[in-house]
Amino acid sequence: MKRAAIVLMVALVMALVTGGFVLAEGQQEKADGGYVIGFSNGYIGNGWRTQMIDSVEDLAAFYKGKGWIKDIIIQNAGLDVNTQIGQIRNMIAMGVDLLLIDPNSETALNPVIEEATDLGIPVIALDAPVTSPNALNIVIDQVQWGANLAEWFCKELGGKGDIVIVSGIAGHPANVNRLRGMHSVLDKYPGIKVLTEVNGNWDQASAQQVVSNLLSSYPNIDGVLTQDGMALGTVNAFLAAGRDVPVVTGELMMGFVKKWKELKDTTGFSSYGQNNPPGIGATALGVGVRMLMGKELKDGLVENGNFYYYSVKDHVTNDNLDKYFDKYKDEPDSYFIDEWLNEAELDALFK
Repeated sequence: MKRAAIVLMVALVMALVTGGFVLAEGQQEKADGGYVIGFSNGYIGNGWRTQMIDSVEDLAAFYKGKGWIKDIIIQNAGLDVNTQIGQIRNMIAMGVDLLLIDPNSETALNPVIEEATDLGIPVIALDAPVTSPNALNIVIDQVQWGANLAEWFCKELGGKGDIVIVSGIAGHPANVNRLRGMHSVLDKYPGIKVLTEVNGNWDQASAQQVVSNLLSSYPNIDGVLTQDGMALGTVNAFLAAGRDVPVVTGELMMGFVKKWKELKDTTGFSSYGQNNPPGIGATALGVGVRMLMGKELKDGLVENGNFYYYSVKDHVTNDNLDKYFDKYKDEPDSYFIDEWLNEAELDALFK
């Protein structure tokens, strides 16, 4: 059946029906040997994004073997929103059956998302959300994620001290929401003073450089509130300057986990890391393919109109660090401890 005929026959119903996103009757019919999936990824500057794409490709290969999908088209736009819009339009023109998007903006992609859904192409935003009501957002709760870091951090500081914040990419949806969560907690601790906020761009080398610059400006820093891809660079900046490592929020990239283990054993250093799973890409693909097959998400799973929040399982402190270190110590430093929904867990999301 040709793509044009499918578009004429069926319209996408990306709306809540008894609590779940569903497709119009007949959308699941596919007579050409499987679905074609388009995946537009924005930022591609760190190991997390590479690992996310790998998880999508691995699951896509499995689904090809089952005959569920015919092909997957993956394109990386970098940080340019207009490039991402153009790539999405190209995928629409190529006749993809499903669009997965890791967006560069919460709002700027809304018109092109509407173009896709008007043609009956379901859209799933993953990792970071979009504000379009036409897309299903499959994300962790980034606001809560940021708040979790800040809660541990503020308690570890005893509610007082001079701190700096090293955040990700300015304006990126995930970064914006994490900072929102962090500041909601910091506002409850008047004894903690934020000296400055800088961007480390979710990159180890960038974080080390900006923290090194801060060390020359601030003789006393009691803590660094940071996040993915930047904790190791932060710690290394203090070590390289011959300064004691203060309270630093951690992450689950193995380069940091190994350094954390070393410092814990030698100096008593304490940190906290929670998963921001690269496998969210595989989870989104698994959900999207089942939606194409006509399956409907169970009532109550979709919140706030069009959000499915993936519940993070891995939370690491000094108390359970050794268990995670022993399990993943042979992985490369760039590896992020990962998690995703397996096939049985994906099936369990649907009626």
